Amino acid sequence: MSRVIEPQLSYSTVVPREHVHRSAISEVFLTDIICEKYPRFRLGIQLPRQHSYYSEHVAEAATYDPLLLLECSRQASILIAHRYVGAGMDQKFIFNTGNLRISHLAGLVVRPHPGYGILDATIVEEKQRDDVVIGITLAIDIQLDGTSVATMEMAIQWMPGAAWDKVRTRGRAALDLTAARPYPLERRVAPELVGRRSIDNVVLGEFTADTSVLDAEIVVDQHHPSLFDHPLDHIPGAVIFEAFRQTAVVAAHELFGLSPQRLVLTTVRATFLRFGELELATRARAQPLPVTGDHTVEFSIEMVQGDAVITEGLVALRRPGRAPMPGVRA
Repeated sequence: MSRVIEPQLSYSTVVPREHVHRSAISEVFLTDIICEKYPRFRLGIQLPRQHSYYSEHVAEAATYDPLLLLECSRQASILIAHRYVGAGMDQKFIFNTGNLRISHLAGLVVRPHPGYGILDATIVEEKQRDDVVIGITLAIDIQLDGTSVATMEMAIQWMPGAAWDKVRTRGRAALDLTAARPYPLERRVAPELVGRRSIDNVVLGEFTADTSVLDAEIVVDQHHPSLFDHPLDHIPGAVIFEAFRQTAVVAAHELFGLSPQRLVLTTVRATFLRFGELELATRARAQPLPVTGDHTVEFSIEMVQGDAVITEGLVALRRPGRAPMPGVRA
């Protein structure tokens, strides 16, 4: 009687960096991919125990950063698109929506070895034009050391480079970019205000707050080795997700007196409405939402350039412990 041997994921090396749109090999976290039966895939991930960006937190320093799991999911979506959905290597990609939810915080604890994990990814929707797939929506279950720790839902699409250039040229022509100025890196807030140790990982500048809203300047450092792994003509999603988190952390402190050192990201959701231009001043606004649990505080967040909202979403922060969180009661 013959026995079917299931293919096993390899963790011996990472996938080619070009296949996940990374420049530095050290920024590639996927090790392998298996298509079990289209549209379902399994991907191997290896998480570094130390990283200059993802490990550099004051709070919960011995746990993996939830945004590292988000980056693994982003890389997975691109790898799937290139290898199995027909997206050529010359295509330009757009991140449309993302929703990361941490389901098991204890599973993010860093162990005495690199974090080995699996992404179970399923294409739940395809976007087509003239019977050609130009985008996918993925549902991803993220497992570390055999335990499910998070889920990610995300939608991406792609287009030829020439079409990208036309879209970007048309969109930028409608904007006033004559007052372009560099982002004021010297106006970044102190790292401890956003739960960081290094000023290099701070993306928040000067802010104002009243009893119901926080308004903060976003600082975009195009020389950051992780957030800008390679040159881009727009503000990348990685910067926006980090800005969402830091805006929420400062809002939790300013509006409710919560310590940045005690707050952990458990949910981040973003819908990207338009490109964020590098030449324009960028701000984020956070407003508290009704409390949904004793240990969680949530904020709706908008990122704006001028009068235009470029991204909108939600951030949930959790404070481990027994004391109920303050906030807006439902």
